[in-house]
Parts: sequence; C-alpha cells; structure tokens
Amino acid sequence: MMDVLMNWISTLYAVLAVAPFITFVLLWFLVFYFLRDKKMTTRLAMDVTTFFLLGSVSLMWNRLFHTNFGFWMIALVLLIAFGIIGGYQTHLKGKTDLLKVSRVVWRLSFLGLSMLYILLFFVHIGKNYIFST
Repeated sequence: MMDVLMNWISTLYAVLAVAPFITFVLLWFLVFYFLRDKKMTTRLAMDVTTFFLLGSVSLMWNRLFHTNFGFWMIALVLLIAFGIIGGYQTHLKGKTDLLKVSRVVWRLSFLGLSMLYILLFFVHIGKNYIFST
C-alpha cells in the first residue's frame, strides 16, 4: 500500500515538474477560483512552483553537465542566500525574523530558478540540435 502511494506521489511530482510554468498557471487559476485574491494566489502559486522548479532545474543541470551535484548546489546557494539576508536583517534591525527571511529566499529562488530553467531549457535544445547530426 505504501509503495503504491509513494509511486503515485513521485509520478505526480514528475509530471508537474516537467513543465513548472504550466503547473504555475494551472495552480494559479485553481487557487484563484477558491480565494479570489490575486496577490495571495500569486504568492502561493510561486511558493508551490518553486518546489517543482527545484527538481526540474537540478535534473536539467545534472543531465547537461553529467553530474549529480545539481540539487546540492541549489541547496547550497539557498543556504548562502539565507545567511546573507538573515545577516543583513540582523544588522538592520538587531534581530532576525526567520519566517520573513525564509519567505524572501524562497521567492527569490523562484525568480532565479525560473531564469535558470529557461536558460537550461534553451541550452539543452541547442545542444541536442548541434549534436544530433
């Protein structure tokens, strides 16, 4: 029973991570249907899509550079960003609000991973076009 559930969850993740921008749009419309708040809907869709972008970008990185370090590199960059932003907030206010720092890092990672996804997508297309003949 547990194997079937895990298989179903991993398949669902794989399907949604293949095209995270389509996932973003579908999720945005689904959440907007229930909440009717564009700002909150956009933030929630960004947060969930970031989860799928992590897997997608790390897989594209691993395939392009023939390595298994993609996910760990992204995790390292997120931890460094968390430390820098947390240190900056501590310097400004004298204390760190971990929830705010994690939100900022997570939403900035959406922007960074989106750009990286687009870049790696076109690099993969170019690589396959150049080396197909």
